[in-house]
Formats: sequence, structure tokens, C-alpha cells
Amino acid sequence: MKESPEWILVGMIKRIHGPHGEMLVMPFTDHAEERFKAGSVLYLSRKRHEERLKVRTASSRFSHRGPVIVLEGYGSREKALPLFGANLFIRAADLAAPEAGSYYSFQVEGCEVYAGRQLIGKVAGLEETPRANPYLKVDPGEGKPLVLIPFVSDVVRSVDLDARRIEIIEDFLG
Repeated sequence: MKESPEWILVGMIKRIHGPHGEMLVMPFTDHAEERFKAGSVLYLSRKRHEERLKVRTASSRFSHRGPVIVLEGYGSREKALPLFGANLFIRAADLAAPEAGSYYSFQVEGCEVYAGRQLIGKVAGLEETPRANPYLKVDPGEGKPLVLIPFVSDVVRSVDLDARRIEIIEDFLG
């Protein structure tokens, strides 16, 4: 199985909001309310810095635009402004195990996709969609365009992470 990365990107600070250091976060996680709740530990990486600074959310609320958080030690606009555009991470070791039949993107990346005996290509990633299930982005190689395959049980017959192999129904691609 592909080794999990050390860090998982969960959000980016996209706006400093108000005089008390509130930051609007663009979430990159399905579990934003849990991930950004008060007391959560995150690791902040500013633009052009490799260092990740351990931070904790002092408060959080949720708006239609996304989570609005205040980080401990950054409770004023002046302190928060330098964090604009910073990325927020968690350690991969802190990830909860996915539900049965669900996978993290890094788990399926690099898996070979087969339709019967025919190799379709390797998974280059997942294409998330706001209103539908994700798609497997499959690279057939040789400069050919990516193939998008719905990552649903009607199409995907099996996922074997240890063997790095995903089987889809034979006639799906025609």
C-alpha cells in the first residue's frame, strides 16, 4: 500500500475578518465542523516557509462561506494579517480511519485500474464534485488524456490497496 503522507492539507486562510483576529478558512476537508472546532490542533504553514507551526483554535463559528476561526495568540487583526494565505494541516497520523468503502485520496493514488484483464491506467487522484460522488482520475499514459471513472459501487467492483489494484466493470468503457 502507498505510504501515507506525513501531512494532510485541511484548509487555507482566505480572509482576515474583523478586528478580533477572525480568519475565514477555505476548507479542504469533508469534516470542517470537527476539524476547525474550538480546541483543535492544527499546523500552520505560511507562504514560502517550510516550517509548520503548531496552533490551536481559540474559537470557531460557521458561516455560509466556511469556517471562521480565531487561533490562540492571534486575537487581533494586526496579529492575524500575516497569516492571510497560510495553509492549515493536520498530521496524517491524526486522521480517523475512513468508513468502510471510503478511501482517502492518497490511498488510491498510484493504484492500477483494470477492466477485466485490460489495464486502463494508474489513478492520478480523485476529482471531487460538489453534488456527486468523486471520480477516479486515471492516467492511461503515453500522453493520452485522463479518464474519469465514477468512484461508485455500480462501476468499481473492488479496491485492493495492498495489491494497488482497482477493478471496474468490464464493459464500462465500451
